[in-house]
Amino acid sequence: MENANETVLITGGCGAIGINLLARLVESGCEELHVIDNLSSGNNKLSPEVVFTNIDIGNREKIDNYFKNYQPSVIYHLAAHFANQNSVDHPISDTTSNVIGLINILESQLSNTNLKKFVFASSSCVYGNSSFMSESDEVSPYDTPYAINKYAGELYCKYYSDVHGVPIVCGRIFNNFGPGELPGEYRNVVPNFIYHALNGDDIIITGTGDETRDFTYVDNNVDLLFRLADSDFNNAEVFNSGTGIGVSIRELAETIIEVTGSPSSIKFTDPRSWDHVKHRRANIEKSKSLLGYEPKNEFRQEIAKTVAWIRQITGL
Repeated sequence: MENANETVLITGGCGAIGINLLARLVESGCEELHVIDNLSSGNNKLSPEVVFTNIDIGNREKIDNYFKNYQPSVIYHLAAHFANQNSVDHPISDTTSNVIGLINILESQLSNTNLKKFVFASSSCVYGNSSFMSESDEVSPYDTPYAINKYAGELYCKYYSDVHGVPIVCGRIFNNFGPGELPGEYRNVVPNFIYHALNGDDIIITGTGDETRDFTYVDNNVDLLFRLADSDFNNAEVFNSGTGIGVSIRELAETIIEVTGSPSSIKFTDPRSWDHVKHRRANIEKSKSLLGYEPKNEFRQEIAKTVAWIRQITGL
């Protein structure tokens, strides 16, 4: 990593992607690592090399005070109110974190003369039902507050880049999974399916099971974030993560049952009222050609690694 000797800050560094990104940064030789997180979805059991501060990014006063004596050279902005159902149930909280929180961070960087790159983690949710899911697509998401606010975040990044010269690049993250994310309410389908399988409970699919998603192992998403930080792009250019391969929800459930050796049965229920996306698959040609992004796709092995981690953490 070219910025190994830089001062690096990760907002939301205690979340699923954040802790894996931190491990990669430590491995790369990055000596000064800072994390801010409100611990809403993670924990602060971090490496001793990491300077941790408990802050909610929606609090402007605390953010301003934090940056008075600290000017990072690289910021990975992962902090977010996660995700779709949570945003439907709590739209104000979602907007506070995903829009106001982002603006608070960006405003605090206007006087940061050390900043070389601000990496914004957006979401594939901005594509809605787009069939191609290329960065050149015209998008206007409205399915959930989360999708709306992630796209609003991209627009604010473009504003702060164009008007204020903040060096920003954006990554649209596709269906992250892997070690680091515990099951629970509002969490992703993968850890929740694994949890139910390990307990021998029915696995409930909302929909027909033929819906597909581009399940992207966390190492691939971390690799994209690294490449974005090291790239020359600084005008809020957008790049997809993902694998370019769609996996059906039914296949996901069957793979988890097989890997865990579970007696669980698969049951079906009506789709959620907001979930209109039948198929989600990233077009990754831009990331491949301009960033050298080459995701590994070892789905069954990646599910097995995730199962092993959840077993270890939960004792199941």
